[in-house]
Amino acid sequence: MAFPVDMLENCSHEELENSAEDYMSDLRCGDPENPECFSLLNITIPISLSNVGFVPLYGGDQTQKILALFAPEDSLTAVALYLADQWWAIDDIVKTSVPSREGLKQVSTLGERVVLYVLNRIIYRKQEMERNEIPFLCHSSTDYAKILWKKGEAIGFYSVKPTGSICASFLTQSYQLPVLDTMFLRKKCRGKDFGLHMLEDFVDSFTEDALGLRYPLSSLMYTACKQYFEKYPGDHELLWEVEGVGHWYQRIPVTRALQRESRVLGDVIYCSHIFVPVYLSLFLVSVEYVYVNA
Repeated sequence: MAFPVDMLENCSHEELENSAEDYMSDLRCGDPENPECFSLLNITIPISLSNVGFVPLYGGDQTQKILALFAPEDSLTAVALYLADQWWAIDDIVKTSVPSREGLKQVSTLGERVVLYVLNRIIYRKQEMERNEIPFLCHSSTDYAKILWKKGEAIGFYSVKPTGSICASFLTQSYQLPVLDTMFLRKKCRGKDFGLHMLEDFVDSFTEDALGLRYPLSSLMYTACKQYFEKYPGDHELLWEVEGVGHWYQRIPVTRALQRESRVLGDVIYCSHIFVPVYLSLFLVSVEYVYVNA
């Protein structure tokens, strides 16, 4: 069975959007009393003009859009996308039937851009993002990115801002070094060194003497960096935690960032060890006071 990433190998944005526009024209002329339905697990979703709409594939760039079907109870969560002339569930969009699509593969086709969008905008942001994490911006149509494929499924990605590329936050400034901007790995695949594998691939893909990692380090990146330095102790001066475009005053060694995070974690554990006994003691004193004065 072929999946969208396989079927859109040679498809253009215009062809994809024209197909979606034709579908919308048919939907407007359809019988609202007998709507087409989309089956998702044990749920059947009637398709109507009220729960279908175009969404930008590249965030702030409104020129390239894809057609999405939204859940009846959540108008902000897409449950399917209209690709290759039919509706596809989110879980199927991140699958492939091509055996050679295995490991880290650089994003180049429209189908791969759609997979990257789904992993970032839907699976990460809507399903797997932790409360204390900062959401990634949508990737642009030209961002350097690689998707990690494992046994026919996309399980993660990372993206990079190469040296000289323009910074979206400072349009007059360009990156001074390659910066690993985003990294995501599905929760079900963590604990298997895939994060380390992506970090190693980033290091091997760029030849500069200094490589950046976006501030603040995510928990995934923190773990990958610890594993990396345990495996490559001689690379302590290679990786830098970077803010902005990475001028010398906007970066610190990743080793120092790891020490900072370790201290923060230690402080949290220390405080919890103090707070719980103190709170318990105060509680017991208050109970004793109530009992004596009863």
